[in-house]
Amino acid sequence: MREFERETHVQVRISIQNRTVRYGIRSTLLLSVLVLLGLGGSAQETKKLSEADSNPRPTFAEADGVRLIDELRRALETENRGRFLKAFDAKRMPGYPAFRDQVADFFARYGEFQVRYHVTQTTMDGELGAEVADFEIDATPRDGVSPNVRKRVALRLVCGWDGKQWKVVDLSPRTWLE
Repeated sequence: MREFERETHVQVRISIQNRTVRYGIRSTLLLSVLVLLGLGGSAQETKKLSEADSNPRPTFAEADGVRLIDELRRALETENRGRFLKAFDAKRMPGYPAFRDQVADFFARYGEFQVRYHVTQTTMDGELGAEVADFEIDATPRDGVSPNVRKRVALRLVCGWDGKQWKVVDLSPRTWLE
């Protein structure tokens, strides 16, 4: 029993910012518990911050708008309706089912698209980005009888961040698809 009552004193050195501090075993145990508790909370806070910062909403820049409108151009010129619709956020876009049907009709009626555009304005309003572009499209009717069509419109794209990239959440006017 006598051996268990004897207290052993162990020296522990901790180096903090080039300072060496010596603690006895009791102090070290208490310090270790406090440090672990402090680091645990700090680690959780760091994890929350890193998750929030890992996918921040970027600012909508002109390059983002150009990328989106150029994606629409490529989809039209390659006559790829799926690629065209992929640029839009179906969950956030008002009237998306009707828009999707309008796009399907447009691709069914016309082909051999040639697209030109010039971005005239890019802005950010809260969580959404917006872009205005002079948009011109030439299309050949698939029926082979009707004359070619040329449409020119000031196209406005409203864009939202989906967590990975900017997508179009509204497009106006939609009449150029008629």
